[in-house]
Amino acid sequence: MNTLLENPLPIYAIGAVLATFCGLAFLARRTMPSLLALIGVVLLTLIMVVVERVVVTDAEHIETATTALMRALEQNDLPGLLTHIDPAASQVRSDAETLMPLVQLKDTGAASIQVEVDSSLSPAQAECEFHAKVDGVHTRSGMRLFYFDRVQATWTKQGDRWLLTDYTPLYDGRPISAVESMRGNRPVSR
Repeated sequence: MNTLLENPLPIYAIGAVLATFCGLAFLARRTMPSLLALIGVVLLTLIMVVVERVVVTDAEHIETATTALMRALEQNDLPGLLTHIDPAASQVRSDAETLMPLVQLKDTGAASIQVEVDSSLSPAQAECEFHAKVDGVHTRSGMRLFYFDRVQATWTKQGDRWLLTDYTPLYDGRPISAVESMRGNRPVSR
């Protein structure tokens, strides 16, 4: 069911196939029941699309939080960035406070976001992996920094918000330390 609530493509595909069959049946028979079936399929498809738009799943909340976090990074907005980080995640907060003054970012982005929510935990947690793009300038050396690789993140639900509790940047599939890499201006393994 989450697939239908997170992606309208299956709704459109199923609706198009059913509408095609009902349309062919109507063209072949020209009866009121076949016309009503066609109208019913079109209406049901439209209702499902509206429901998909209105209902926001936890995975969609995390995708939104991830892009908002990356936007705060791009704007070099440390207070805004910290609003997306769990106050109990001291290492993540420390990394943010250490890294932000070291880099002047020009462009960031998150793509191919994959989220797995575990609602059985209390509080609920989610594992998120995405391609992160970070483009900026190292403030001390003036060198251009560009990162485009996978990032693994852990989010925890606090009330009605999802907050970042841990992250691991990857470089060629291996975890790296973002702080040490930024200080040395090259990837350093964790």
